[in-house]
Amino acid sequence: MDARQRRTRARLARTILQLAAERPTSEISVSEIAARAGINRSTFYQHAAAPCELLESVLAEELTELSMTHLATVSADDAPAAITRATVAALRHIDERADIYRVGLGDDLIGASLQPMLNRVFTSTVLDIFERGAITLPHAECLSEEQRELFMRSAAHFVAAGSVATFRVWLDTPAPRDVESFLGVIGELLPSWWPFETEHGPALAPADESALTRS
Repeated sequence: MDARQRRTRARLARTILQLAAERPTSEISVSEIAARAGINRSTFYQHAAAPCELLESVLAEELTELSMTHLATVSADDAPAAITRATVAALRHIDERADIYRVGLGDDLIGASLQPMLNRVFTSTVLDIFERGAITLPHAECLSEEQRELFMRSAAHFVAAGSVATFRVWLDTPAPRDVESFLGVIGELLPSWWPFETEHGPALAPADESALTRS
């Protein structure tokens, strides 16, 4: 995109995030978004086909940027720390956008859900971690190339969908939500071969406020 398109995209992103925090995208019109962003409807359609698509793409871009920040150079040596930092960053993103995600991950949503978007983004992230060789697969020496591919794709979807489900449960807890307690829970739920770090065990362990600063 050129500079003008980037400015328009930024205005659209701010607008849809503001509106989606107030009500579901099924209740938001293209005309309302265009008017608030100071553009015309035809310009909106250059970026998205509908409000829900715009919201999903904006959130996906934010999450992908977080992934690139924390996992762009992930290797087997630093995988546990890097993956944990990326998880904390995703949690804080979701917490910051809690009003949006609470609706988008709810059971009574009319329209597109944010769950498929989260699953896609996290699955892609996990596959990238595999492809970088940052994780040693269990029984790797016994796997054929076909079995290895099946395991990696299945594991990526499994870890992504499970993480999204736990994020949804975490969102239902009262604010302020405790990041370190969540790390203890997800650390217990993730497979033993998945590299992860946490200072505590399950959420029943006392939360340490200083841990949030160190994460």
